[in-house]
Amino acid sequence: MKTHFLKLMILFLCGLTVLSCKKEHELSNADEIQLDDISLNFNNGAQSQLLEIPISEKSNGWHIYSPSQDVWLTHEIIPGRSSIYVYVDGNTSGEARSSYIVIRSKNYTQKINVHQDSEGGINLSQTYVPVRYLNSTSVINILNFDELTDIQVTAEEGTQSWLSIFTENEKINLHVMINEQTSAREALITISAKRKISGETVTSFINLYQGRGGMTPYIIDIPDFSESNVYKVMDGNKQVAQITKEFLRSVGLVNAQAIVVYPVENDVVALNKGYVAQIVLENTDLTDATSTYQAPTGAVHGGTVSFNIAENKISGYVVGTEANPVTKVYMPGDVGMGPEEVPGSKTTTVEPHLIIDVRGSEHNEYPIVKIGAQYWMGKNLNTVYYRNGSPITTNRLDNQDRVPEYYVIYGYVNGASTADEAIVNRARYGLHYNYLAIGGFTSLSAAGLNTVDQDIEDNLSPAGWLVPTALDRNSLISYIGSDTRLRGFMTFSDPLQTVGTPDVRRADDNITGFSAINAGYRTTNGTWYSQAGDNAGRFWCRTYNNNSARGYTTSGTLSNEPIARALSIRSLNATSIQTSDN
Repeated sequence: MKTHFLKLMILFLCGLTVLSCKKEHELSNADEIQLDDISLNFNNGAQSQLLEIPISEKSNGWHIYSPSQDVWLTHEIIPGRSSIYVYVDGNTSGEARSSYIVIRSKNYTQKINVHQDSEGGINLSQTYVPVRYLNSTSVINILNFDELTDIQVTAEEGTQSWLSIFTENEKINLHVMINEQTSAREALITISAKRKISGETVTSFINLYQGRGGMTPYIIDIPDFSESNVYKVMDGNKQVAQITKEFLRSVGLVNAQAIVVYPVENDVVALNKGYVAQIVLENTDLTDATSTYQAPTGAVHGGTVSFNIAENKISGYVVGTEANPVTKVYMPGDVGMGPEEVPGSKTTTVEPHLIIDVRGSEHNEYPIVKIGAQYWMGKNLNTVYYRNGSPITTNRLDNQDRVPEYYVIYGYVNGASTADEAIVNRARYGLHYNYLAIGGFTSLSAAGLNTVDQDIEDNLSPAGWLVPTALDRNSLISYIGSDTRLRGFMTFSDPLQTVGTPDVRRADDNITGFSAINAGYRTTNGTWYSQAGDNAGRFWCRTYNNNSARGYTTSGTLSNEPIARALSIRSLNATSIQTSDN
């Protein structure tokens, strides 16, 4: 009897074991259950949303993950419930953003995709489109096309006879007919759309400008830029265009050294109508986080660029489609340059644009470099006379007061020294001036300087040029991104050598063409600052600042400089070159 009962118990336990093993086997072999993704779409404001998650286990047993770098996205579970709050910060980045949250509970996985709209409207590759008077087609890209829906493009009334528009996904194609009138014509094009996430209606505009007919077409040969970074294109004694080798930088649009042709009419350079004949060096990192530039490999030549002069920035850029650098440019009118031959084009001559500075028996020539909408002297100032012909004081000894105006040659107290090395140093570095030499004053009171941020009168720069203010310098650095891009340091193997070998400290040194040489400076105690440091290029601003004056260096600083120091000077165009962005 006992034996029979024992057998029954063993069979019962084995049955339980089999059932238990079966259930455990079924559970262990069950695939992870991936629930349908949940998508949350937020507008650009800070907000939250409560979600009920279809998981039977309460939130206390959940495991939750979201990318740690997405600090704008946070969450909070509701204890004892299958609920979670999702929070997003306000989006001021200018771009839409996405992330996710993953919830795991036993074999269940729930993914929550989170998308947040940006503050922006419709981002266009170009809002000002200049085209030649001939038949042509221009393509404008909607850069945030994926964030928009219900896109509509319309032109103002009265333009349908010469302008047709058709769209293809993110591309807006503008086709214009030949303009046979002797006046230019314009069209305002309206783009409206809805933001996918918020449903908000947004609007943007394109200004289309077609050049006038009846103008003389020209052929322009690109120069070698051996004498200046700015060249004039001449039809006899009349300037018809300007050619520059310059640095184009606008984060997200362009980061390159380029050769650009601008039309000139009535001696005014049209900076809103630039034709990018060649991309010489490019950085494909448009965020400008790196400093490596190299020759382009794609079809990038033949684009267009326009500038906002007041803000010293690029207002529009369209990358070119030419595979090869354009070396011969046809200019059919005030706009619409390109490599396509225009019948009847007139030949031109190309000459370096130099600052010719004659003061008495002294004759100096300075190259010019365009940076943004600014034009700068391409070499350090090198004159011993004021603009009115009066001589500048020199030979102020170490034990003398060096606040009154004076100049020196690097390494020499006497700026009039005729020693061989002094002559070589002047040829290499130009001259060094103290602050009051900018105006030719013997004291701050004589210069009328007694408050912060006053600008000293400039009697030193060539006619039509001025020593920059601190604001001018800030505008320069805002455009180029880093002072180091001004740096064109040199080393010299021979004491009497005037042309040296580039001393490159960073890959993007002198990408601007400013060529700031390591000229050092004279300190307040009369000694000379080393030419070896990264900030060995040091220049005056004309802005006075509380017993000192503003200066700028090639190591990324706007400094307060004692006015007795002797620094280099690079003057900025004031009235010599007339420009327009209308």
